[in-house]
Amino acid sequence: MANFGDLQNEIYLAGLSGVVPALPMSFAELERRAELAMPPGTWSYVAGGAGDEHTQRTNRTAFDHWGLIPRMLRASAERDLSVELFGTTFSTPVFLAPIGVIGICTQNGHGDLAAARAAAATGVPMVVSTLTEDPLEDVAAQFGETPGFFQLYCPTDPEVAASLVQRAEAAGYRAIVVTLDANGGLAAVDCLADVAEAVPGVPVLFDSGVRSGSDVVKALALGATAVGIGRPYVFGAALGGTDGIVHVLRMILAEADLLMAVDGYPTIADLGRDAIRRT
Repeated sequence: MANFGDLQNEIYLAGLSGVVPALPMSFAELERRAELAMPPGTWSYVAGGAGDEHTQRTNRTAFDHWGLIPRMLRASAERDLSVELFGTTFSTPVFLAPIGVIGICTQNGHGDLAAARAAAATGVPMVVSTLTEDPLEDVAAQFGETPGFFQLYCPTDPEVAASLVQRAEAAGYRAIVVTLDANGGLAAVDCLADVAEAVPGVPVLFDSGVRSGSDVVKALALGATAVGIGRPYVFGAALGGTDGIVHVLRMILAEADLLMAVDGYPTIADLGRDAIRRT
């Protein structure tokens, strides 16, 4: 059985022949190179945050205050990172969060299509933004066998909102994700355990500040059912389109898989609240 962490072996074996990854393996380098590849206006929108960006910084740094508890002598050669969501079993616990400007983040201006193709290639579901460059129907047509969700940034005109929902349903989207903004507040990850506890048995989809596979595992341990990837996949799109997004997703999933392996958590069901501590 293949594991997502097998990407490590691919990189090592290629390195023996002098072949190094074409795209960065760290978020910091991914971010640096993406800034050089994007027009300044697009970069400013993607990388920036509301106000003085306090909440954005807090969402990111809050992960550093949580740590997974190692379970010694329980390493497993095989792991299962699958999750069940909305009656469907997914092979991974991550999804592509809605990004309103992903369409203009690729070199050809069709980032929505690039992301949908990456979803098809990886089995990672995509939440398509209301603000797509390409028609939502064209984006859905690229999903292949991977289910897709539609983010409704609810307009003030109820007829327009209803039209968007009807179009999404007709195009085959499996769920509607309603966005409610809140631009200062607590770090999202620090609220996660309380949210999950308040709605037992209800799926909790989390995003905000996720930059690595380690972040994904921490969010799962704190009660998330699935974890959204945002800026990292935008930066991958800017550098390599569909291939860049696939690279980022494989990198994040490999890190999550390997962390669970070495710390003795072979399945997501093993990542209970007792697996993590605030440091």
